[in-house]
Amino acid sequence: MKLAPLAFAAITVAALAIAPDARAEDPTPVRYPPSSVRPKLIVGGIAVAGIAYGAAFLGAEAAPTWPGSAELKAPVVGPWITLAKNGCPPEDPGCDAFVYLRGSLLIIDGLLQAAGLAIVIEAIAMKTEAAPAAPAAPAKSVASFTFQPAPFVTPTSAGFGLVGTF
Repeated sequence: MKLAPLAFAAITVAALAIAPDARAEDPTPVRYPPSSVRPKLIVGGIAVAGIAYGAAFLGAEAAPTWPGSAELKAPVVGPWITLAKNGCPPEDPGCDAFVYLRGSLLIIDGLLQAAGLAIVIEAIAMKTEAAPAAPAAPAKSVASFTFQPAPFVTPTSAGFGLVGTF
């Protein structure tokens, strides 16, 4: 069935007129993660990139005669440069299966390093909400007090004491 252009335009305009605006029905405000998430993401991103870079560096040190091993020591771009130079070393021309394995590992390592860097950049640039204010501590009555035993250790002695609030 073929519709004329005017009929199609009329159907589209009618559908748009009937469709309710989703934003008008959804009164919930946009929520952002709390600001306490930022340092955790930065540490996580550095850990992901650092572990991947450490694996690449150890691989470069373990096989210095392989083509591109020196470039593998460069963070983030090293695996991609090494992938372009991937091949068999001169002393072992029949290592085709290992070249494919090494290429796969280089791609995974390069993606992990880039992902770690992206997580750090996102953590620095993301919008966050201010931390909610701490609830007010309940007022203590004047007559309440508590005591509890507590160990103490000094350079010349050790023992127990009492710690209390009143």
